[in-house]
Amino acid sequence: MSGALISARMRAAVGSPLASGQPFAVEKGSIRDLAEAINHLHPLYVDEAYAQSTGHGSVLAPPTYPSYNLALGAPLEALTFEFPVGSILHGSDDWEFLGDIHAGDMLTPQGKLLDLYEKQGKRGGMLFIVSEITYTNQRGEVVAIYRPTEVVIALPTA
Repeated sequence: MSGALISARMRAAVGSPLASGQPFAVEKGSIRDLAEAINHLHPLYVDEAYAQSTGHGSVLAPPTYPSYNLALGAPLEALTFEFPVGSILHGSDDWEFLGDIHAGDMLTPQGKLLDLYEKQGKRGGMLFIVSEITYTNQRGEVVAIYRPTEVVIALPTA
């Protein structure tokens, strides 16, 4: 659906790659930090001996770990807004968890712009930006796919 907020240039950007960040190492310390921050202290995340006793080579990362190193502004940097922006909000998260992530893995994020659509709110137009970031480990296995939606609120025009 194309509307007043979505220009032809913006529509043409759908499907384009996004600067999603560099490959990054999964580290035990950052796994523990995240597990503590979300108060999810399962032994698989914080106890190396326990993780190894269950057949894992090292501690596992909590499922949303890939977002620990997320380039948050990538979808917004890929677009040029041709309307006055009032505010930008994070709208939603959609995750697919497809494989285990262990300490010692190397994750590579690959993002793209998936969709643009708009809705009319009480105070005016709202542009929804849907992107996708696929995380692949060092073995070429896709371990997670993240689809965030950002909402850009347009300032009313006279």
